[in-house]
Amino acid sequence: MKSGRRPGQRVLGWTLFLVWAVSLAGLQGILARHAAGSWVPDAALVLSVVVLARCEVGDLALLALLTAFARAATSGEPPLVLFTGILGALLAALAVRGAFELSGPLGRTLATAIAAGMFQAWISIARDAREVNHSIDFAAAAGTALPVALASALLAFALGPLLARLPGLTPLWSRSW
Repeated sequence: MKSGRRPGQRVLGWTLFLVWAVSLAGLQGILARHAAGSWVPDAALVLSVVVLARCEVGDLALLALLTAFARAATSGEPPLVLFTGILGALLAALAVRGAFELSGPLGRTLATAIAAGMFQAWISIARDAREVNHSIDFAAAAGTALPVALASALLAFALGPLLARLPGLTPLWSRSW
């Protein structure tokens, strides 16, 4: 318990993070069906990057796991593919956190673009790998990742501060916040 808060507060914070992430993943699914599907931002991943900006580094695995649970509730992808993709994307965002302040607009936008692009490319590669007699098309994976990365970066830029203030998330912030 590095944050100096009672364990119950952190459990409640993580539970509310999961509720918000599932809600955003569900909204993303609805928008993808009824709007321009390839340009729908990955809202749950944007929330994860916003939380990563302020939480302890040691919380990364739990953050990735809960985000994967949220995505698995609204996705047809295998949970292990979701978890490994989200973990890799958040590790990339963590690397950006070492160079930029993720709570600022530039760092948050850059980290989100990289994380969302990596995750979407990973999902495309995993889909190609599951198909019988089908080669993996890395160029197509990058092509499908670009619109999602740009839309997610725009969402992080515009609504990142609002997402950081969602009710119940403050027990997750590290002491430095």
